[in-house]
Parts: sequence; C-alpha cells; structure tokens
Amino acid sequence: MDRKQWEDNIEGSFITAEAYDALSEEEKEDAYRGTLSFGTAGIRGKIGLGPNRLNRYNVEKVALGLAHALEGKEEPLVVIGYDTRHFSPEFAETMTSVLVNNDVSVRLSERYISTPELSFHVREHGADFGVMITASHNPPEYNGIKVYGPDGAQLIDAPAAELSEKINAIEDIFNIDSTPFDEALDSGKAQYIEAEMEESYRKRITAFIPEIPSSDLKVVFSSLHGTSVPIVPEMLDTLGFSSCTLVEDQCEPDGDFPSIKSPNPESVEAFEESRKLGTDIGADVLIATDPDADRIGLQVLHEGEYIHLNGNQLGVLLLDHRLKKHEGSTPVVIKSIVTSDLGRKIAEDRGAQMIEVLTGFKYIGEQIKNLEDDQEHQFILGYEESYGYLLEPFVRDKDAIQIVPYIISMASELKNDGKTLVDALEAIYEKYGRRMEVLYSHTFEGASGKEKIEDIMTGFRNDTPDEIEGRKVIMTEDFKTQERSYSDGNTESIDLPEANVIKIHFEDGWIALRPSGTEPKIKLYVSLDSEDIEAEAKSINEMIFEG
Repeated sequence: MDRKQWEDNIEGSFITAEAYDALSEEEKEDAYRGTLSFGTAGIRGKIGLGPNRLNRYNVEKVALGLAHALEGKEEPLVVIGYDTRHFSPEFAETMTSVLVNNDVSVRLSERYISTPELSFHVREHGADFGVMITASHNPPEYNGIKVYGPDGAQLIDAPAAELSEKINAIEDIFNIDSTPFDEALDSGKAQYIEAEMEESYRKRITAFIPEIPSSDLKVVFSSLHGTSVPIVPEMLDTLGFSSCTLVEDQCEPDGDFPSIKSPNPESVEAFEESRKLGTDIGADVLIATDPDADRIGLQVLHEGEYIHLNGNQLGVLLLDHRLKKHEGSTPVVIKSIVTSDLGRKIAEDRGAQMIEVLTGFKYIGEQIKNLEDDQEHQFILGYEESYGYLLEPFVRDKDAIQIVPYIISMASELKNDGKTLVDALEAIYEKYGRRMEVLYSHTFEGASGKEKIEDIMTGFRNDTPDEIEGRKVIMTEDFKTQERSYSDGNTESIDLPEANVIKIHFEDGWIALRPSGTEPKIKLYVSLDSEDIEAEAKSINEMIFEG
C-alpha cells in the first residue's frame, strides 16, 4: 500500500486532515517507513496516519487477526480494556466492532481501567484472549495493544508468533468489515463488564492485605494522569487508611500528561510535584504509578530527605517482608535475569525457591501457571528491576494496585517502630551485603546504529575479556547461544528460551548487555557490591561504549 492510498483513506482513520497536514515532510515519510508489527510485547507506536503508525486501520487489522486465531472455537470470548491515552476508547470500540462482526463475543470496560484489572477480568470471564489498549509509560503521542492469553498473562513467544502470522497475512486493511459499535452492544454480542466484576478485583486485594496498622504515617499519591484513581484511594479507605493525599492535578485522567515530562515512576523527575506536596504536609512516603498502573515507584522521607528507591530495592523490601509473613508450603519467588542477585541470597537463606526468567513479565506469568497444581510450593512474589511486581496470582501481570496498600502497611509497621523503609533496606544490606545497581540506556539511530549495537554484542560474544575494570570474570552467560561458560573452561547449557543477552559475572556482582527488540537501543545493567557504584559503573560504561 502506497502513501497515496493511505492519504486517500484518511477520513476513516481517526486522524484529522489538519493534524496530518501539520506534520513535517520528514515526519510523514517516517510514517510510511516500515510497518508496525505485532511482536512478543504486542504492538506499540505513535498515533497517526500510515502503516508505521497506530490508527483505526492497524487496530482493525489486529482485531481481525485475533478473530482468525479464534476460528473453530466454540463461543469465543475476548475481554477488552483501555487506559487514559488518546484514542484508547476509540481503539477499544474499533476492536469490539471487528470481533463482533466475526462472531466473537466481547466484554468491554465501560471506562478506563488498569492493565492488572484487565488481566484479572480475562481470568474471571474465562476468556480466550484479553486486549489492553495502552502504551504504558511512553510519551503522549504513543498508544499500543497488549494481548493476553486465557491465564491472564501476556502471550509468550510461540502463541505470540502464531497470532502475528495471522495478523501479517491480512493485506486489504482498508476494507475490513465491522459491526457498528452501538449495534454490537444492542445485539448482546458485546457487553460492558459488570460493576460486580470490577468490585471483585478490589475485594481480592483487600482480602489478602490485612487492615493497615494504625499509625501517623502520611502518604502522597499520584496516578500520573492514569488509571489508578479512583481505585487506589477508594481501596485505601476500605482498608482504614485515611492519610493519603492525592496530587490533585496529576490524578486527573489526561492523555497529554500535562504536568510531567514523562509519565514514568522510575524517573525522579516524575516525583517533582509529589515532593513539593510531601514537603508541605510532612509526608513519609511518596507513591506514583504509571498510566496503566502496572509499574510503581516511590520515595521515602529518611533523615529529612526524600530517597528514591530503585526497582531492585523495592523488590528486596517486598521479598523480605513476604518471607517474614509466609507460613506453610515452600515459598517461590520469580525474578528476571537482569534483576539483582540480592533477592536470590535472601530467598536461599530463608528456604525459598528462586526461579529466574528472561526479561518480560509474561515469563513470570508462565512460571506461575506451572505452579498451579503444585501443592508443595506457593508463589509469593514475582518482580523485575524495571519497577514491576506481583504478590498474588489472581492477576498474571505486573500489578501496582496490589503493591500500594502493601507498601503502606509495611511503612506503617516501621513508623510505629520509629523506622523507615530505608532503615529496613539498610538492615537487609547489613545481613546480606550491599548490592547496588546502575542502568545505562544507549541509543544508536539508523543502519549504522544497528551495526554498532551488533558489533558490541558480537565483540563480547566472541572475545569476552578476562577482567573488566579490575574485576576478574568468573562466568559468562550468553542467552543467545544458551551457553554458560566458566573461567576454568567448563561450559553448561542454559535452560531458558533464546534471547540476545550477555551477562558477565564477577565474584561480587555482574554486568549485562541487552539490546532492545523494538528500538535502536542497548541497555547496560551494572550490579555490584560497591561503595561507589556510580564511579565504577561509569568506568565500565565508558570502557564498553567509548573505549
């Protein structure tokens, strides 16, 4: 399909002629450079006209691919949710119209919901697929589509590839038949998710979190213009916690995310308004969730200063607390390969089983499914360094909404003892060692950038150094060749799916290199027992990328 064909069909795309005409020629050309493809994380891109943009036609294409994947199923059902981004409701209705036209029943959220709620509804409805319209914490001009399997987890590699094949086989995307949305509702084939079902999710959370201990703890909360309000403050009221103050302007749903540079709770900058409010009211903890409420970040008032906890630090705090409270069968913890090994030390010391998986919460969901019929083991935590956590498996994706009341409960306990979450973290370091982490993300644009990334990975793959910045290499894991190599020459296979990741281990830590599968980026993870992690990580980063 050429550019003219797209431009001739602009009227039905959701993109206005005015918005399209306002683009530069370079921006327009980029919209026709390639095609948005459905990958292992779904589909995500800028909203706009063209094959390399998200618009009505590309959404219809995904919907028809889903319908084709369900051919032969008796009474197929898809559950659809959407966040607060631009065109999220329109894209959700578009998906519904195409699916119903292909005799697929749909349960649709009547308003915006979070990603973990969508995962929950897929499981509760016994659906064949779930669809979440979201681009997580990407900038405002982005949107996307995540697809979930019957277990409520995002599709793992094989089923994602099968669905991708169905989607890519569709060529005439300008003439995909659909049932008008109102008719789909009137027919009963499409129905809104019942209010009772939405309330059921909240009840599952408040059932496993005991009443929050009474204390004088004060919390500031921001949804970063996303989906976690009103559900979080309402749930806290149910749990008897009334000292949560909202950052009011950031708790208004708004796809422009007007009060922040980036709606990403990993970022210190995302807490600027929260810190101002926290300072004014004397808040002990600042909490923020990303727009689809699957990731969570927090800052803790400690010795007069707000300390930003990274994803690994919050992970080990949750792990330590969960293990203290756990009774019965062997607890199981699941983390990604680029998440700090401190969690493994804690788990092994406390008799828990630690399972490591590739990056991507879908792999954590896969392992939870494997544990479903195991009476001797019980899942208690899944986490990634990228601020994603899950405590209870009635959801099978990251769930920030579960974490908010749990963290407040932990902080309240500590407050009553005259301590903070930072004190709890220091106690963990004192017992298990101080593991510190730094993450670098490098962008290399264009064909030359792609070659640069490949050269870096090939260099380490073919000629791993014996030492890096004075640290002796004791073991290298290459997840692409699925081989683990030791410094004494011994090797063994890695029992994980293939992935373009190299992890180099030292006596006191490791580094990992992982190119992005969707962007011209490569990430360097540094995890060391170090008193000056910033300086040491900087030296390693410069050696790899500037040496």
